[in-house]
Amino acid sequence: MRRCIDVVRDADIICLQEIDRNWRRTNMVDQFAEVQALLPDRYCAFGPSLDVDASAINPDGSVENRRRQSGQMTISRFPIASSRPIHLPKDDTGDAMNSWSAALETVIMTPEKPVRIINLHLTDISETNRVSQISALIKHCENATIEGGAWNGKEWDEASREHWQLNDPVPPMPAEMIFTGDFNDEPNSRVVELMHQAQFRDAWQPNENSGTGVTFKTNPEQGTDHDLRIDFIFVSPHFEVIDSHIDELTGASDHQPVWATLRV
Repeated sequence: MRRCIDVVRDADIICLQEIDRNWRRTNMVDQFAEVQALLPDRYCAFGPSLDVDASAINPDGSVENRRRQSGQMTISRFPIASSRPIHLPKDDTGDAMNSWSAALETVIMTPEKPVRIINLHLTDISETNRVSQISALIKHCENATIEGGAWNGKEWDEASREHWQLNDPVPPMPAEMIFTGDFNDEPNSRVVELMHQAQFRDAWQPNENSGTGVTFKTNPEQGTDHDLRIDFIFVSPHFEVIDSHIDELTGASDHQPVWATLRV
């Protein structure tokens, strides 16, 4: 985990996917806690896609309650006003492995203005399922600005407002949005077409410094016979893209980090 974090630790906002808690594949560690320990000066939020029982019975008969979780983690240099997981449609694919997917929505209080970050990991099982997932997510994000922040209004008396901490600032729900993560689809896919139709722009643009556009290299063991670009940063029209590139040299992960410098 330290090797992955060292590659991206200078970013103001970091979005990670497939963060595990209590899985044998990652030695039963709490990776969310590990990342927090590596970046103690940052704000962090976690949104589990999968949450199942991982409890154990102690020798005295008491239950050690644990949850086996995997999901998205968003890390910010600035306060995270609110966060919530957005669960996405899942197809029952029979013997073909498919699991719940969720995007993590966070509202980050950048020095310029609040920004909404959608940290996602779409299924790899089928384009049909990915299309239903991104369609549902786009629809959610369109409605979110109408429904507002985590709460609205006030209790009728001061004591109730203090009890519920409703004198605190209401977390906003800004229209300024960044969609980022593992889309499991390439630039010419229906999923990416839907993002463009919803007026989101691909932040990565080819130039002499941007790299060749590879975020997942040829890996026959994982079913890919050619280099792919399946990880994206999409921005709403409110943003100006100052710079972007893909770090194709690091081997810290099986996916290559995508970077963007933005102005809002």
